[in-house]
Amino acid sequence: MVNRSPQIDPATHRRALESGKLRYCPICDGFEVTDTRIAVIGADEHGVAEALFLRTYSSKITLLAERTVDLDEEDRQALQEAGIALAGAPLASIDFEAADDVIIALEDGAGTVVVDTVYPALGSDINNALAIDIGVALSDCRCIATDEDQRTNLPGCYAAGDVVAGLDQISVATGHGAKAATAIHNALRALDGQTADK
Repeated sequence: MVNRSPQIDPATHRRALESGKLRYCPICDGFEVTDTRIAVIGADEHGVAEALFLRTYSSKITLLAERTVDLDEEDRQALQEAGIALAGAPLASIDFEAADDVIIALEDGAGTVVVDTVYPALGSDINNALAIDIGVALSDCRCIATDEDQRTNLPGCYAAGDVVAGLDQISVATGHGAKAATAIHNALRALDGQTADK
């Protein structure tokens, strides 16, 4: 899986990540931005969910759109109740090079948003091309479909990690791998006739 990032050049992207001004995983590092000014880019239901999650850590959150705002009344109400600001226009540019701040200019001269950290909530692209090529079934979200032991629909083919639906965390991927390894081990023993019941 590859996270979609804001439209910035690779060198700026790297420096912004290294400085902590750009972050992708509030589960991993949300505590590091406690009580800071946070912008979440992605004015759709995913952006709303990320902004609400980050509200646990800070009361200074602004949700803004990269292009258009796609929120229903329920989303807008949830943001309002949580005290999360919704920028009045899509972003025009992001300046990660300012000394201590990230400066986000809004389109049509609608102003600027100054924050400490930016979390893009722009979705991700799943690296499922190999699975598609070999005929592995996909779930509705285009991830590889597996059973509880990480088996796919193809005999002998297992999948683990963020290409499988679930929480995209290293610890979850490790658990998937352990489950798949155990299932593979047991399947190989059964093929060799080395099961405990024989």
